[in-house]
Amino acid sequence: MSEIRFNVLDQAFDIFAQCVASLNTIQYINSVNLLNAFNLSGVRMKAIQEERMKGYFLTAAKELIRGEGLAVVSTRNVAERAGYSYATMYNYFKDIRDLIFSCVEDFMAECREFVAKEVPSALSGEKALIAISSSYTKFFVQYPGIFDLFFQEKASKISTAKSNVNAIDALFDSLVEQRWKTIVDRKKNTQGASSQAQEFHKLALHGILLFYLNNRTTHSYKALMNQVSEVTQVAIRAL
Repeated sequence: MSEIRFNVLDQAFDIFAQCVASLNTIQYINSVNLLNAFNLSGVRMKAIQEERMKGYFLTAAKELIRGEGLAVVSTRNVAERAGYSYATMYNYFKDIRDLIFSCVEDFMAECREFVAKEVPSALSGEKALIAISSSYTKFFVQYPGIFDLFFQEKASKISTAKSNVNAIDALFDSLVEQRWKTIVDRKKNTQGASSQAQEFHKLALHGILLFYLNNRTTHSYKALMNQVSEVTQVAIRAL
């Protein structure tokens, strides 16, 4: 009888030990999961903090470019406007050119958004192309400092070796590409003339802007916009 009792007790202790082991395992797993969650949260918080700090310097640089042009953009001026020491900036940007090209990328995105809001989505073909060209022109008339940054500064001054400078040249192309395709598809025998017409349109438009923004013409703003429309129509007729 006592032997049976001891066997039952042994089994009970074994079951109890297994339960304790299971509880310890669960606690261990929970602890590991909690630690991983804290680590992940810490990584996310660090990333958020880094983006926030970069944003301060980026906003300061963009404000300087919009207001006074690239000439006043220096490490010290940007840092002072951002409210931090200039040494802090180097924790987030390789150098001043890295920061400037980040501004370029932001400005390109702003230009796309500006055009998208200005041009009715219902427009197509020639009317859409004229509307996009006019809106694009309007953006740079409002922000001449951005035009200078994009098209009058040397690439070596506004970018690093890793910067995609060609994106600046491709900006206008990306805005009008689909509209040109629609126009070309409606016409026949335009294979050779298409690329020439588009190139003429692009160069003429930027030339008009260059003269206007540098006060090399007596045209009013209204006359400027009429000229943009006329140049666009001339390019289309060249197909």
